[in-house]
Amino acid sequence: MTNFYPPNGAIDLVIEPRPTMLDLVIKGSVPLPTATRTDMKLMRYLASLMHSRVSRDVLNMAGLLADSLLIETPAVIVRATACAAPLFLREVEAEAIATRHPVLLLRHSQGHSVTDVKVDLALPDDGDLRWFQDYRLFCGLAGDNWLVPTGDGPSVRLLPHGLFLTEHSPYADDWDRTAGVERASAHLNIHLRGD
Repeated sequence: MTNFYPPNGAIDLVIEPRPTMLDLVIKGSVPLPTATRTDMKLMRYLASLMHSRVSRDVLNMAGLLADSLLIETPAVIVRATACAAPLFLREVEAEAIATRHPVLLLRHSQGHSVTDVKVDLALPDDGDLRWFQDYRLFCGLAGDNWLVPTGDGPSVRLLPHGLFLTEHSPYADDWDRTAGVERASAHLNIHLRGD
């Protein structure tokens, strides 16, 4: 804020814009490409799995990252891209730190296998950030929805009130895991062809 004294003696106040924390953290980063129709469908699909309303991500005021959605009830930011890892991990990390909200980055293939989705999750924790990378969508027999690791690691249950991390996997063995990933892929395929 700067005080300005014009010649007529009146005091005017000029407010100078300050850079946001997000600007400072990811200065020089490459912005995510503009969200495609497929990206938007994937982001809305994830919100439907959490049975939550979505809105445009108003927290992205810096405009350096591409379109995203905010899943309102648990305050989770969702982005989607056809770019492979490790692209945009730094930008997602910066956004999670700046907003203190979990950020899900959905990575899909270009072309015919859009239903092959991998998920990177940046989860802010007390003064720290936890990364869960290369996760897959999983649908249980009871219709429960999860993100499961390709190897070892905790599973993430998608619930209307947030993300629930657990060391217990929702599957019994590799066959059961593959079946759940295939169910999730089939459900996503139906959703993507829906409109």
